[in-house]
Amino acid sequence: MKQSASTADTTIILGSEYNEARALCAGLVEEFDQSLAEKSLELPSLPEVALKIRKALADESVSVTEIARLIGSDPALAGRILKIANSALFYRGSKPITSVHAAVSQLGHRMVRNVALSFAAQQVFIGYGSQQLRTYLSQIWQHSVHVAALAHMLARVRTKLNPDEAFLAGLLHEVGKLYILMRAKDKLEVLASENAFQAVLASWHPRLGRAVIESWQLPSELAVAVGEHQSCALEAPEPPTITEVVAVANYLAEHSEEACSDEQFFDKAPNLGSLAMDKATFDWLIRAGDVDIRLLMLAFGV
Repeated sequence: MKQSASTADTTIILGSEYNEARALCAGLVEEFDQSLAEKSLELPSLPEVALKIRKALADESVSVTEIARLIGSDPALAGRILKIANSALFYRGSKPITSVHAAVSQLGHRMVRNVALSFAAQQVFIGYGSQQLRTYLSQIWQHSVHVAALAHMLARVRTKLNPDEAFLAGLLHEVGKLYILMRAKDKLEVLASENAFQAVLASWHPRLGRAVIESWQLPSELAVAVGEHQSCALEAPEPPTITEVVAVANYLAEHSEEACSDEQFFDKAPNLGSLAMDKATFDWLIRAGDVDIRLLMLAFGV
């Protein structure tokens, strides 16, 4: 007799081949389903410095000096801010930026908030031991930075949306996977090679990520983008939302290697609706932005 445990889009069949990994996956699914229904997820809190920066930046009149002071209270965050400000995506000057004050001025309030939040998210989810887990986390952050950069470029050249908001949505669109890994960290050696665990990651991370974003009291459009980027159609409506921008950026990131190696890829790509672009723009996003994206990954420490 076979049993089954249902994920959002995938059914894990537990028959004669039933094993420990599948039992653990079924347990995770049950835990997530019940916790979401009862609104009892054990969600991580943002670090204090990120909370202070978020609160300060809510005041549009806050000075660069005050923001720089807050950032300077956390040397690791200050270092990250300087690296991002000097990255190719955000800086085209001839002399490197060497002060936090100048970095804040260069990036602007929204991007400083983005860097602070992404740094905080890394700190919240990264302190969990094994090399296997660190490899997972690194892969997720590399992909997230890639999507963030593409979303920023796409919003800038194809929409009237704020590119910095698109960047943050790209950075955090897979935060739900980080939450799942946090919950499964002690069982990862058993789970890692199990296809059912990959199905749990894929199907549950949007809803769990949205719960994390909402618990951090971030903008509702960000929560929607995190929760719906995987299920929304790539054929974006007019005008597109941050959700569609992230969905298309995610598609481009996932297919970037294929697109770079196949000259006919553009002709085979799906209809992107209002985010459709000519081949020159498509090639720029896929190829010309590649160097900037790799440098940005280094700046983000991934």
